[in-house]
Amino acid sequence: MEHLSRRLALIALAIVLTLAFGTAGFVLIEGYPVFDAFYMTLTTVTTVGYGEIRTLSHAGRIFNSFLISFGVVVILLCVGAMTQTVIELELNQFFGKRRVKNMIDKLEGHYIVCGFGRLGRGAADELKRAGVPFVVVEKNEDRVERAMKFGMLAVAADASSDETLRDVGIDKARGLIATLASDADNLFLILSAKSLRSRLHLAARIDQEASEQKMRRAGAD
Repeated sequence: MEHLSRRLALIALAIVLTLAFGTAGFVLIEGYPVFDAFYMTLTTVTTVGYGEIRTLSHAGRIFNSFLISFGVVVILLCVGAMTQTVIELELNQFFGKRRVKNMIDKLEGHYIVCGFGRLGRGAADELKRAGVPFVVVEKNEDRVERAMKFGMLAVAADASSDETLRDVGIDKARGLIATLASDADNLFLILSAKSLRSRLHLAARIDQEASEQKMRRAGAD
């Protein structure tokens, strides 16, 4: 992803520098106002062909000829690079999801960690240190990306969905750890998982701090 970000930054920089170069040229050579110079540059490099805003001098036409050649090449290169970037992103997502699916299909006797918040990260770290195979299921794509950066197998999906649980191999899993945002979600998840695989080892981790806050609010009422 980093090289794609750098490529997009270079594309933007090339376009900005080309427009700035053309604008400066028309201002210095023809004495155009800045906006007119920018507009002339924009219509030139995009080959719109509206014509000259004002009649160009001989020096101005020489500069404009160079700007047409240089600007069109830059724009074509940028369009090609952007197209390549979009295709690479699509292919990376496709093959990335396919690779993750193949890895999940090979799992057996693994744990399913549902949620990758503070508690989910703690559970996943413990499993990773113990060398136990597991897969993280999390709705938030940023958290999924974070888990994958830590070298964990993770998917962006709704853990409370039976289809999702089947996709992550609940029929071959050893256990499931529910660390979703609320106790109600965790309870629903456990009941769903139990209905799909009765011998599954289940654990729900409750956010103690959130529970204490609820108790304090209830006491205040």
